[in-house]
Amino acid sequence: MTETTTTPAPITVDAAAADAFPGVEVLATVADVRAEGLADAAEKLWLDQHPVWQGHSRSEIRNHPRVAAYRELSKLIGTDPDRQPPSIQALIDRGLRGKPAGSWPRINPVVDAVNAVAVADLAALGVFDADKVTGPVRLTVSRGGESFLALGADHSAELDAGRLVLADDARVLSLFAHRDGVHQSVTAASTRVVLLGCVVPGIDRASVADALVRAAALVSGRG
Repeated sequence: MTETTTTPAPITVDAAAADAFPGVEVLATVADVRAEGLADAAEKLWLDQHPVWQGHSRSEIRNHPRVAAYRELSKLIGTDPDRQPPSIQALIDRGLRGKPAGSWPRINPVVDAVNAVAVADLAALGVFDADKVTGPVRLTVSRGGESFLALGADHSAELDAGRLVLADDARVLSLFAHRDGVHQSVTAASTRVVLLGCVVPGIDRASVADALVRAAALVSGRG
């Protein structure tokens, strides 16, 4: 996945992942980064979402059909969605619900913009630095023993077998829908990114594709 694309397309899901995690799919697209004005655009989109979630209870957010679908994915991959909520639930709870405007997380303009689109469209999205990815990204299952250095971790860990992961030709990139690795993280120096969207039972492919198109347009200065 090296060329800039405009239409999201499914990445490869190998047989082991398809058998163990039926109905889980990932769409991806590649976008150039235009840094000028991106931070302001991300802030505006976050600000637009602030009044949407102010009056909602934690239970209402958990039970929203799209959030609930991603919570089911958390259970499927073996995580407790109450202790480790899916990304869109966590973003709403920590940055919007009952919080003053401006409380949303800020990492860097690209990640902030993608997170804002994820909340606005209620689609689980991810973003990798495209120039740090070796070959195509695929959804697969860990064999066991792979080294994985997670964002925020002090040291690498060896993965158990059977974990649902995103990987390229060189390494495991992400514990899928749970935690990304440090290797392909987006920084201020990133000029091209891979945008990824998670399709699960209860989340239709078209809505995730639309969210990816919106995120790509925002990141590349066309939004």
